[in-house]
Amino acid sequence: MRPTALRLPAFAVVLLLAPTAAAAVAPSRDLVGQVLYVLNPTTVRTRGGGLAVDLPRGQSVVLVDLSADRALLAPGPSDASLLRAYGVRKPPRYVATPSQIATDYLPRPAWDKARETAVRRLLDRWPDLTPDQALRIFLGQPFVGMTEAQAEEAVGSLILSREPVAGEAGAVVWKVGHRPRSSELRLYNESRERGRRAATFDGFLSTRVRAVLTLRAGVVAAIEAPEGQTAGLNWP
Repeated sequence: MRPTALRLPAFAVVLLLAPTAAAAVAPSRDLVGQVLYVLNPTTVRTRGGGLAVDLPRGQSVVLVDLSADRALLAPGPSDASLLRAYGVRKPPRYVATPSQIATDYLPRPAWDKARETAVRRLLDRWPDLTPDQALRIFLGQPFVGMTEAQAEEAVGSLILSREPVAGEAGAVVWKVGHRPRSSELRLYNESRERGRRAATFDGFLSTRVRAVLTLRAGVVAAIEAPEGQTAGLNWP
């Protein structure tokens, strides 16, 4: 009998690489001035205003400064160019913690290795995928035609609700956010403490939806922007 190979999900593979990144970042300021890539989707705050900004996997930032209690980030080169094209003269600065830098970001060589390893394992798991489709799953970007299991791999942690479609057997709607439901609950409670809150948590969640995925017979059939919102630059 041939032994069966153990297949780890892509997120498990990249998480195994995170301690290596932490060891590279924590001891020194060597990465200051370098472009870093988001490994684990994370949230930072704008300097001064304190607005929450969600950074998805693959987003690039520049590490501007790193101290014992704070890391200062700036948009990556492509985002900075886009901001200038839209007339933004002074790009924002983001504040993160050193522990976030250690666990959520990778320098270019480590990022390339994590991405290639994850894509290879996704192709092993689903041989019918193209390399581009496998990369999109790793980056958390769903696409029409992917299976439910593939969609779960891509955005499972970001699903805010799952609801059956009335009158359609086997059809379900996923409402996908920028952050996990637990993170949205924390933000909701923070808003309540500041005196700004929706009447209910469900009401708050309805304003946090990034995209609506419709699955029929176990396949993603449609990806749409939430009602009243226009589609973003990426997906949907």
